[in-house]
Parts: sequence; structure tokens; C-alpha cells
Amino acid sequence: MEPFDLNTLVEYGFPNPDYFNFDDGSLTYGNYGGKNYSAGEFGGTITGTPEDPPPVDAYDQEFYEHDLVAQTSSDPEVLLQSHVDVVQDVARLLANAFSALVADLAFA
Repeated sequence: MEPFDLNTLVEYGFPNPDYFNFDDGSLTYGNYGGKNYSAGEFGGTITGTPEDPPPVDAYDQEFYEHDLVAQTSSDPEVLLQSHVDVVQDVARLLANAFSALVADLAFA
């Protein structure tokens, strides 16, 4: 089997290393992943309209959906469910990428 690089892992569905950034000592991902990071900036707000910067991939889409709920709801139950959902959805994306990679390695 040929060795593969990070681009190959991204093709399997893993997060793209190019979308990670360390700004002001904080880890961010894409336009929506990171503590107090939304719409591509710290303290940014989103509106749920086409004017929002688009998510860069499926992981960033999950962060976008979480941020939208966090910025539009004050209901503790809704906020908690949003936190649970983003963790589960990102874990699902990672599991699917890992499964695809292992399947290809097993049958190579």
C-alpha cells in the first residue's frame, strides 16, 4: 500500500488541518469552531442568512449550527441540547471517516 498524506485523510472525511488556527492563544476551526469564535472572528455573530460566511466543511457546518442556536436562544435546555448535538455530530463525522479509512486499509 502506498503511504498517504494529510490530503488523503481529508478525502476520507477527517478535518482539514488547513482550517485549524491558533489565534490569540485559542484554537479555532474554519469560520465557526472555537470558544467565542463565530463568523470568522472572536465575538462574531451570525444571522442565519446568506450573508454569514459559509462553513468550510461538514465539521464547520456543525459548529455553525451550534453557534446559531447559542446566539438565538436563552433556553437552558435548548442550549444544552445544542452542546450535546455538536459533540455527537462531530464524533459521528470522525467515526465515519475512520470507518472509511479502516475499510479501505482492510481490503487493500
